Amino acid sequence: MTAISSPLQSFVQPNTIREFSFPRGLAGFPDASRFAFIYEGKGNMLCMQSLEYEEASFILTPWDTARLGEPPTLSKEQRACLKLDKDDHIMWMLVLNPFADKTWVTANLKAPIAINESQSMGLQCIRNDTDLELRYPWMHQPNLT
Repeated sequence: MTAISSPLQSFVQPNTIREFSFPRGLAGFPDASRFAFIYEGKGNMLCMQSLEYEEASFILTPWDTARLGEPPTLSKEQRACLKLDKDDHIMWMLVLNPFADKTWVTANLKAPIAINESQSMGLQCIRNDTDLELRYPWMHQPNLT
């Protein structure tokens, strides 16, 4: 694996599997609570794979404050679920969908993922804001030819 300089670097180490607990599961996979983060590409993307359900696999990218503004605020209950201390850093991630559009890889802005790296805990934060997009155009589809 080539060394990369990105905010994801601490998640991905050669020849290791770093497990994260998602006690509430993820949308569509409420019983999947154990995930590993793996990297198999370039740039700021990684794959989050369930250790319990092989079909539960997601491409993630970091929240982009320049494009989207500040990430969501967590409720007291969500902070407790993530075992957050006041000094813990939250890493916000977006789920990417490369299959929903022929031109764009889209990002789900309605359900970002909050990660407390120090406790190896994660939580998908489903938001009820109707202005948020499920298929926000994130990047052009790569040309594979």
